[in-house]
Amino acid sequence: MESLPERISRKAIPEGPNMAGAVERPPSVSPGVPRRLIPQPPARTGPVAGRTAVGTAAPAAAPIAAARVAGRPRPQSRVVCVVNRKGGVGKTTCAFNLAGALAIMGHLVLIVDLDPMGSLCRSLQIFPGKITLSDLFVGVGGQLGDLIRPTHIKNLHVVPGDPNLRTLEMRHGTSVGLRLALREKLSELLKEKPYPYVIIDCPPSLGLISGNGLLAATEALIPVDGSTYVMGPLLDTLGIIKLVRSNVNRSLSICGILLNNIDMGTLYDRTVREVLRQQYGTGLFKTVVPTSPEADESSQLGEPVVRYSPQCWMAKSYVQLAEEILARRPRNVG
Repeated sequence: MESLPERISRKAIPEGPNMAGAVERPPSVSPGVPRRLIPQPPARTGPVAGRTAVGTAAPAAAPIAAARVAGRPRPQSRVVCVVNRKGGVGKTTCAFNLAGALAIMGHLVLIVDLDPMGSLCRSLQIFPGKITLSDLFVGVGGQLGDLIRPTHIKNLHVVPGDPNLRTLEMRHGTSVGLRLALREKLSELLKEKPYPYVIIDCPPSLGLISGNGLLAATEALIPVDGSTYVMGPLLDTLGIIKLVRSNVNRSLSICGILLNNIDMGTLYDRTVREVLRQQYGTGLFKTVVPTSPEADESSQLGEPVVRYSPQCWMAKSYVQLAEEILARRPRNVG
């Protein structure tokens, strides 16, 4: 009989080179995320080498206007798409709390809610207006900037999702013309108001709506939990990211795989972490977000956990995650 690590490891590796969602790799490279897709963190020296300090805010980004002085290139906006084909892995919780942690650190953040459920914006008591995201996708007049709403959290703005996104996917799922809708609208917005960070919350699918998120993004963040069925959807998601990067969005990279809603007190979750670490190396964030009652409590109150309970382990984990992401600096553009 296979041991637990052997069984989980077998599920974490593609079963064949032509398997849907498999990640192609040369024989000499260990299985996992292709290294060229992973932005490597900079080398660290001194007492913090090899570890990001928990609870220490990263320095605020320099004003965008200052970066334009004397012809200096402005930093590229980092557009992070939170995506996984599997539902229930905590994509919305991750998107909201990561955005909240970055906002608390002083970074201006825009959340684009692509989930037809709209749970993220409902928790903030923000609802779609007369013109919605689905209207913009099909060419109804207006700009993405018209949909932006401020929140009660300093530095955090949102674009609310709407239930018609689900209908849009059913009616126009095969439409080539709509696949670049968000990318075009977001590109126009960032020319006028260059948010340093844009977080896109995707639904649990890899169809038209999530495809729009990946085509508009510069990075993909993949939350996974420790459930039995996590490996198949993870491989599917990695495969789609590779296809998008190869065919349409060459600037798309993998920000990282995040172990979310994990109980490190259990043998199973510790085994899942070790197997993913062996398979994906630096593609797996060092941060592990633990199971915590504060997750539901803070969501119900419309507060990021870093504001609701800043001393809990979950809040500290999101601060550490934000610092890991900040350490993976994007390239500058002219």
